[in-house]
Amino acid sequence: MNSDPQRLALFGGTFDPVHLGHLDLVAKAREEAELDRVVLIPCARSPFKAEGPQASPEARVEMLQLALDEREWGPWAEVSRFEIERPPPSYSWQTTAHFRETEPENTELFWILGADQWASLEDWAESDKLRRWLHFLVVARKGSEISERPGWRSTILEFDHPASATAIREGHGDSAWLPASVRKYLGERQLYGA
Repeated sequence: MNSDPQRLALFGGTFDPVHLGHLDLVAKAREEAELDRVVLIPCARSPFKAEGPQASPEARVEMLQLALDEREWGPWAEVSRFEIERPPPSYSWQTTAHFRETEPENTELFWILGADQWASLEDWAESDKLRRWLHFLVVARKGSEISERPGWRSTILEFDHPASATAIREGHGDSAWLPASVRKYLGERQLYGA
């Protein structure tokens, strides 16, 4: 049994749909933070949004799995059904508590999030637990000013990508932003008016 500490990053979001920006960010986070594993966690519904995702939970899980398989990343990248199998909304502290309970005790947990979310962490439910439990990988555009948070562990990941899930859903995004397998899936199921 491997007793070495594991560095595990949790990456939550609607993934409605997953696009190359998400995948390139995962690859960058793995490399720069020397992660052993990344778990992508589609949410049921964000507590900060009145409406849920446009695509069904099953469709979003299928698209994520197709995208990971296309990248051939193997067992270090996986999709979790934890949040979509719970009643919405999805709270990050509950998800983190789940992984703290189910992963080996020596696992160091990271959370990938955007600079805008980093700036509003005090608004998150049970933010003090998140501060104690997590090391945050804060995604920021090059040259952005990121505020320091005394008592919080964080690493800045400079990253920029043009892909936008909103633009894809609204029909004015670039289809090249999508993995080929996800593009095919959307066409077959006529999701987002594909």
